[in-house]
Amino acid sequence: MADGSEQPVFGAGSAFAAYVALLFGMAVIGAPAQAHGIVLGLWLTEALAIALPAAFALSVAGVRFGPYLGFRWITGKQALIAAVVAAANQPVVSFLTWAERLIVPARWVADFDAKQRMLDAVFAGNAVPMTITVILAAPLGEELFFRGFALPALRRSWGIAAAVLVSGALFSLLHLDPVGFLGLMEIGILLAALRWWTGSLWAAIIGHAVNNGIAGGAFLLGWEDPDLPPPPWVLALGAVLLLIGVIGLVRVLRRPSPGEAAAERRPSNWAAAGALAVVWIASVVVGLSSFRRG
Repeated sequence: MADGSEQPVFGAGSAFAAYVALLFGMAVIGAPAQAHGIVLGLWLTEALAIALPAAFALSVAGVRFGPYLGFRWITGKQALIAAVVAAANQPVVSFLTWAERLIVPARWVADFDAKQRMLDAVFAGNAVPMTITVILAAPLGEELFFRGFALPALRRSWGIAAAVLVSGALFSLLHLDPVGFLGLMEIGILLAALRWWTGSLWAAIIGHAVNNGIAGGAFLLGWEDPDLPPPPWVLALGAVLLLIGVIGLVRVLRRPSPGEAAAERRPSNWAAAGALAVVWIASVVVGLSSFRRG
């Protein structure tokens, strides 16, 4: 929805500018914070590097956070469907990730396997706090930016289909994981479809939390051994579910969203924007000083 002059408040340019700030924050704020402590570092990363750029843009533009981001109530049925769909999507991710392993350079696969073993060790040593972090911090921070802020901005410039695909690609790129790129992009597309279908960011947050909870549980149970391929039936099921998902996605995107992002303008909230800028700059300074000490 446009402002009073019927001009869009945010477009693709705004989404990419905020994404550049996000990537910079990931490198300068998130990396040092996680090096000092993985759990607290992840919370700081989600809040300061990922969610803050979107909040700053909304404050400067004078846009109401709730309506634009999609914080509208959903029904219990919609919440349940979001959770079930996210859980049922796991074979699709396994299928895409394993297929990608077969075509990328061996060095990338070795790096991916090393990262999986590192995550296995992290979960083993921080089982409860890591599980809570991936279920709460990541869905809140990442959904606020990608499906709350970026998706509506991209849609205004390019339409919903392109917005879903591009936001999914940007979400996957954030994880810096070439082997898992397609699987992560597919997750991003699914979460964007949930946001569009319900008109609510809560559906995407629930789906993200369920996805991360299952992934975290797999690490805790030792089911993420990179040397063991998924069972053939899982890969076959993933391929079938992927085809069904593409058909479902087309149907969902052909329908209007019940709660399209409303860019309801008010005077710019310079106090909030200034406070957020101070917090971000201070975090950057602390992060840079950590690099210098290192």
